[in-house]
Amino acid sequence: NVAIGGFLTNCCVESTMRTAYENGYNVVTLKDCCAGLSIEEHNNAIANDFPMFSEPMSSNDFMNAVIGEDELVLTGKGYE
Repeated sequence: NVAIGGFLTNCCVESTMRTAYENGYNVVTLKDCCAGLSIEEHNNAIANDFPMFSEPMSSNDFMNAVIGEDELVLTGKGYE
């Protein structure tokens, strides 16, 4: 399992996400732990690209899964 956040949502984060997915990792992208050069680029990547290769979620939802309050369910297109 890999959880990803970082700068340049639609470039660096997206590349890392795809590489992890292609190498067989279960990937969670933390929507509120990423940033882009514009809100439009950031939102487009989260809405259209992230679900193909990861499970996009908030850091709060991810932490709830880590501590066992919620189950981590992968429903992105790549996991169906």
